[in-house]
Order: sequence, then C-alpha cells, then structure tokens
Amino acid sequence: MKAEPEKLIDLMFDNKRQYQIPVYQRNYDWKKDNCLELFNDAVAAYDNERTHFLGTVVQVQKDEEGGLKHFIIVDGQQRMTSIYLLLKAMYDNAGDANKKELEGLLFNSSSSHDFDKSEKNKLKLKPIKSDNEQFLLLMSDKYDQMDKTSNITVNYGYFCELVKAKIDEGYSINNILSGLKKLEIVMISLKEPNDDPQVIFERINSTGEDLKLADLIRNYLLMTDANMDYLFEEYWLPMETALGKSEINKYFLMYITFKIGEVKESKAYQVYKKWADSENLSHELLIKDLKYYSKFYQAFVGFSNNYSKEINSYLTAFHGLNQTTIYPFLFSVFNDYEENKIDEEILLQVLQFYLNYTLRRMVIGVPSNSLRGLYRSLYRRIFKTDESKHDYLRSIYNFMAKELAYTKDAVPNDTSFKERLMSENLYKNRSLCRYILSILENGINTIRESVVIDSDISIEHIMPQNKDNVWWRAEIGNNYEIVYDRYLHTLGNLSLTGYNSELSDLDFPSKVSKIKEKSKFEFLNRDVIDKQHWNEKTINARAERLSSKLISDLMLPENFGKNIVQYSENSHHLDDICDYTGLKAVSFIFLGENREVDSVKEMLVKFVELLYALDSDKLQIMANADWKSANASVPLLTCDASKLRSASEIDNTGIFVETNRSFNDIVRSIKYLMIAYDLSMDDFVFYTTSKEQSE
Repeated sequence: MKAEPEKLIDLMFDNKRQYQIPVYQRNYDWKKDNCLELFNDAVAAYDNERTHFLGTVVQVQKDEEGGLKHFIIVDGQQRMTSIYLLLKAMYDNAGDANKKELEGLLFNSSSSHDFDKSEKNKLKLKPIKSDNEQFLLLMSDKYDQMDKTSNITVNYGYFCELVKAKIDEGYSINNILSGLKKLEIVMISLKEPNDDPQVIFERINSTGEDLKLADLIRNYLLMTDANMDYLFEEYWLPMETALGKSEINKYFLMYITFKIGEVKESKAYQVYKKWADSENLSHELLIKDLKYYSKFYQAFVGFSNNYSKEINSYLTAFHGLNQTTIYPFLFSVFNDYEENKIDEEILLQVLQFYLNYTLRRMVIGVPSNSLRGLYRSLYRRIFKTDESKHDYLRSIYNFMAKELAYTKDAVPNDTSFKERLMSENLYKNRSLCRYILSILENGINTIRESVVIDSDISIEHIMPQNKDNVWWRAEIGNNYEIVYDRYLHTLGNLSLTGYNSELSDLDFPSKVSKIKEKSKFEFLNRDVIDKQHWNEKTINARAERLSSKLISDLMLPENFGKNIVQYSENSHHLDDICDYTGLKAVSFIFLGENREVDSVKEMLVKFVELLYALDSDKLQIMANADWKSANASVPLLTCDASKLRSASEIDNTGIFVETNRSFNDIVRSIKYLMIAYDLSMDDFVFYTTSKEQSE
C-alpha cells in the first residue's frame, strides 16, 4: 500500500482510466451543504492561489481491460461523484473555449483507437447501479428523463446554480477550473491480495462520516467477496429495496438482538462482525440469512402483503402500538410457520394471545424495560425441546402462566386489568386508548388494523378537557374539581369520533344531538345518547359496562393460570431478608431475560456480562476505578486481575470480576451493581434449591 499527495484533477481525471463505485458502497447521498462546501473550497483555492486538501481516497487497481486502467473506489465516492457533477455543470454552462478541456476531463478519448470508446468505456466514472441510471441520463444530456428526486439530479442542478452565480459575479469557467486543479488528495492505492480493503475501509471510517449499521454490514459482506455483484443483486438489493432507508438499520439492529443479544447501535457492527467471524459461514450464507428474516420484518412493519389479512392486522397492531420488542420472538414463531411446524390458525392464536398480553401490560402500567430481555430469550425458554412444539399453544400458555407467575412479567389477571381499565388515565397513550376503544366498538377479531394510527379517528372526551367550561361546572355540581381530575381521561368518559373539533366544548345535550346525527360508533355511545345528564355516576356506570365488555373480548385461554404447580426452586428478590447459606443458585431473570446457572459465582459473572451488554462504557469506567461494593476490601470490578483473589474475565473484555465471595456477599454485590446502574430491584429475580436437592 502506498499513500502520496496528488492533484485530484491530474490523477483521477487522467485519460484512459475508469473509476467504479462498487456495489457494497452506499448510494450517492451528499446534500446541498456538502456540495456548497466543495464548490467554495475550489473558488477559495483560486482566489488565494494556493492548494486545498480534500482528504483521503482509497482505490484498488484492477486488471487493465479494453485499453483502460480500471480502479475500484473503496473510499471517496461522495467527493469524486460530486466533482464529476460539478465538471458536468461547468461543461454545460461553458463557452466553446472551455468545452474541449472539460470534455477531456469528463470523457475518455483515443485518437489511435487503442481502446473501445463505447458508452461502456467512454465515461471516467461508473456509480453503483442505483445511481448509474440517472448518471448515464445526465451524461447523455437526457435531462427530461431524469428522476427529479435523485441526488444525482438535485446536486447537478445545484452546481449549475452555483456556477451561474459565480459567472454573474465576474468569474469565468476557467477561474473555477483553476481552483479545482488546486484541490489535493492523499491517494491510498491498495494491491490485492496484499492489502485488505475491508480493514482499510473500517480504519478510515472509524471516526468518519456517519456510516450507518447497514452500510458497515454491507461493506463487510460484499467488499472482499469475489461474488460481490451476485450477492448484491441476489440478496442485498431486494432486501434494501423492500425495507428502504427508513427501516433497514432498524431491521439489522433487531436481527442482531435476535441472533446475538441486546446491544447498543453504536456497538452493533463490531458485535455482528465478531459473531459472523465465529460462525465460520460464507458471506453468501450470512447475507442469505439476513434476507430470509427480512421478509418477516417487512410484514412486521407493514411493508409486505405476504401473509393473510388477519395475520397482517395483528402485526399492524403491534407496530402501531410501538410494541416492537416482540419482534425477536416473532422471528422464531414465523420461522416455524414458514417451515410448516405450525399452521395459520395456531399462528393467529399466538398473535392474539400476545396482543392480549401486551394490552393488559400497557393498561396495568407494568414498566416495559424488561420486555426486551423477555422476548429475546422467550422462544428458547418455552421450546427447550422439539417435543415441546408438538402442542405449541399449550407450551406457550403453560410457560406464561407458570414460569412467569411470580415475576413482574406475569400475565395480568382479569381483576387487576379491569380495575385499571376503569381508573387509569388511558388518554396519555393515544394509540393504546384509540385501539382499546376500537376493540370495544368492533371486537378484537374484526378491528385490529389502521385504527391504531388512523389520524382521521380521534378520541372524544364527553366531559370536555376545558376545565373552565361554565356549563359543565354547573352540570357536574359541587364536586366538579374532584370529578374532573379523577375521571377526565378515564374509560368511562372517552369515545371515538371523526369530528372532534365539532364537539369540543359543547354542552352535553348538544353533544348528544351531534352524536345521534353523525356518529357511527354505536356501541361506544349507546349509554351516552340515552342520558339526560353526565356526571360521576354515569361515567362510572359506563366504565363498568365498557370494561366488562373488553374483558370478554380479551379473554385468556381456557384454564390459563389455573392449577399452577409451584416450583421446587424458591424465588428470591434482592430486597428479601434471607440467609442463603446452604442454598444453590439455579437460574436468574434480569430485565426479563432468563439465564440458567450452576452456581452463585456463575450467576454473578453472567449478570455482569449482561450489564456490559447493557452499557459497556459504564462498566469499563467502573472497572478502571477498581469499583468496590460497600464495605468491601477487595474490588468487585477491575482491569487488573492481580488485585483479585479469584478473577473471572467478562467475555474477553479485559474486565475482571471477583468471585471469591459467599452467596450472601454476592447477592449484596448484585444489589449494589443494580443501584450503580440505576435499576429497580424488581428487575432481578433469582431461584435456588437446597444443595441436597441438587445432588
């Protein structure tokens, strides 16, 4: 590998060479601000009569073909494409005196006919496929056929505006070109196979221009693969096209969570790369797996119609309610469906059960911080063996009813669900509120679709939100302040409408008249339109009717939660007052994720590993400071293993944890770590047996 300073124009726009942007590169996506900065740099270089450094470009020289030297641009495509667009804008606005020189920069030429001057070889730049179509139209002067939204089109037009403005100021095309000729780059030329383009690329971009997770994974899978074009066309492009920029990074993060574990987006690429390398799979198998699960994700976010209307409507509900943490679990369930291990009827019942579970949790107000861990490990906890899939639904129901019964992730029962339905502020979560009201009106089996996010359907308060409304103060009476504060946003006072602005602060008789005239929500408004007055009594009566109906619509499976057999293992919380001497740790649940262990020391190590995944920077800082729990003489966490009596390293991180402690001390240490991470004690539960039972 060599690195030399070069004049960009002299090097990259020399004759008889062509630069190709490979398929693993992201699309051309420079914005106008980037183009303006480049243009101003060129003008300033001319004004100040001095060179200007643009940065580094990385190229790989390929075999000569058709009389041309061919290069692959590993890094620098955004700058190079932009300069090419600027040269084209200058060419189109130049007089005859400048056109010949500019033409020589834009196009390869041959007076001796020693290479094929076809359209294939004429241009000195070949962008990736998604940009190349617009680029070819531009270079063929077919402006009317170009996509007006393409960055190629937009930035070319912007460069034309900048060039014309400078000409109006008295600059010439030759002045601007003179400035371009003063721009310098450092060219890093790689020679295969001596230099690894992937390694060079990652080092250059480790602090660089906001490469997204998808960009990094694409480069990793395609850059060094001999079949990069095939992999791109067969797997990557269909996946990228289907998901689009808005979802593809979210999908990759969800896929990594599903396959590997919870990770911050900033760490996701390195985690994925380490995992992929350890799997010893070809790049084709890795990208094929990504494409396979992406079709599920497309359905999850409403980007495909590969499944029935009934299945898609449940998925729309999860997405509309922003309950995306269930996706890692659904990846496995949908895989079972694709492999014909379950049929559509079972799949629908699984979706209905977990939507019911989701709604109950949301209404009850169970914190959602444990859901991500729960759903990531839930499938393998339920289906520990293939035999457990023979009665798919029963395995799910038994696990949810029994193994989660004594944790914060337990399925809320009808009694607590109904109490909260009647008393909670449902309006604070608009999507949840609108969805519950929609179920009440239509039933869960018929209304699961766009109502969750439909902007045309709004929530109506019978007693209005305007607390200073004189008519309503008189209507409610002396306890108006109490009634208003307690019931305004509760189920009994809420309905749906398509004309919220028409009702707003109307008095009750006028609202009833409007509802009778226009509302299509008959069930919701049945016990509104038959009333002469609206007060605490009528609100409570309506809440009772609606909550009873919702409990009926959201019935749990028959016998769910009945005859639960208590485990032989005892469950413990960190705040319990207990002597654990003589007990053996067998498992723990942290933020919903279950881990089985053989000892309390293993429980500590696995817990710290989860803390590292949750926030590695925080744990690193603690270890650097030789972190101790209260009253301890030996550090619990350190980067120097010699400071510990019995050191266990956390996943090859260079962070060590002290494990030479009693059961009681380890429980206290875990408690102090929970406090350090600002976590609730309820987020950790562990299970024990007596040592005699375990032997």
